[in-house]
Amino acid sequence: MTLKNTDLKNLTDIFTEYIRNGIKKTGKTEERDLGVELEHFVLYDDTSVSVPYGGQNGVKEIIIKLMECYPEAEAITGEDILGFITPQFNITLEPAAQIEISIVPTPDLEKIGSIYSDFNEKLTQIIKPMGIHLCTLGCQPVSHVDDLELIPKGRYRLMDAHFKTTGTGGREMMRGTASTQVSIDYVSEEDFSRKLRAAYFYTPFFKLISDRVRMFQNEPVKTRLKRTDIWNRTDPSRCGVIPGVFKKDYGFIDYAEYLCSVPLIFLPGENGEKYTGSACAPEIFKDRKPDKKELEHVFSMPFPDVRVKKYLEIRGADAMPLQGVLSFCALVKGLLYSGEVLDHVQKFIYDNDLDGDAVRETENSLMEEGFDGKIYGMPARDFSEKAVNMCERNLSDEDKRYLHGWDLYQEFSPE
Repeated sequence: MTLKNTDLKNLTDIFTEYIRNGIKKTGKTEERDLGVELEHFVLYDDTSVSVPYGGQNGVKEIIIKLMECYPEAEAITGEDILGFITPQFNITLEPAAQIEISIVPTPDLEKIGSIYSDFNEKLTQIIKPMGIHLCTLGCQPVSHVDDLELIPKGRYRLMDAHFKTTGTGGREMMRGTASTQVSIDYVSEEDFSRKLRAAYFYTPFFKLISDRVRMFQNEPVKTRLKRTDIWNRTDPSRCGVIPGVFKKDYGFIDYAEYLCSVPLIFLPGENGEKYTGSACAPEIFKDRKPDKKELEHVFSMPFPDVRVKKYLEIRGADAMPLQGVLSFCALVKGLLYSGEVLDHVQKFIYDNDLDGDAVRETENSLMEEGFDGKIYGMPARDFSEKAVNMCERNLSDEDKRYLHGWDLYQEFSPE
């Protein structure tokens, strides 16, 4: 298939079909799979300064030693060792050598905890004698981002240079932040739309309950949601709230059209990445169809709070310890896999005429006042308690145990 001179319809058809192919087949919908990704800072015990990628006891050496614990592991290589793949999880590195574990989708929270605990135990045995530990917070507590080198990965060098032209937060985002991401499935286009809207609706709440950042770059943080502040200053063309996501007829084609508006920064190729700057997909693919690798790249370059691939990726929460991750998983499961909750959210959105500005206003309130702020005009504590109560009605007794394993209402006390 050859695209004729910026044939936008053909391109959006390709993107729309990609999303459609993510529909989960009937018969497995009750399993309510969750995919989990958790990022960690790797810090020295005595200073809490970030451990670099290279050198003695660097993150590269740590990854190689960890990989030896898993005989079935396959290395991820590029310019150097960048992680590894196992049947149950993948290990990859974020731009400044943050370690990310991506656990295979499962509905079983106990299994998620078991896989992570095994990984953490093995890794701790390696790094403890080195005087190194893992840190799960949304932002670097001590190291200044200007002191952190990027890992040897071409795409990160290109992104780093590009974000200097789009805002003031790109350097901080790439080197100084870490997140918890949970992915959910959709079983139809209508289900996709309802879950996407609901995920955005709850994102300010998710950000609030996961925020434990007290220090950033060795300076006290005086507001909540510091990671959100950083993302807000990174690149408005690809971050935050997807335009029009709350409209009633939002569907696959709308997200496909959104993809066409996001600069791709670079294209992957056999000989490395080629910088494309602010060019978007219609310009880059005006005369040809994207190949599989390029198509996946198009879907990976937007960084909104909820991203679409062949699933919905909920990206708003900060990195948390395992107890917090499992509580967050239970919360996502009980809210976004519930028809009752989805009905409630749709009604609230349309009765109150919510849009992207309402999400941003809510986040501004929470950044200033935390749990004393308001979520869509409702006191944040009341909104949070109502969300948890609704969640409980849609969880098994076992999953409820995980929901209450973490203090969702921990107070913020800047130093």
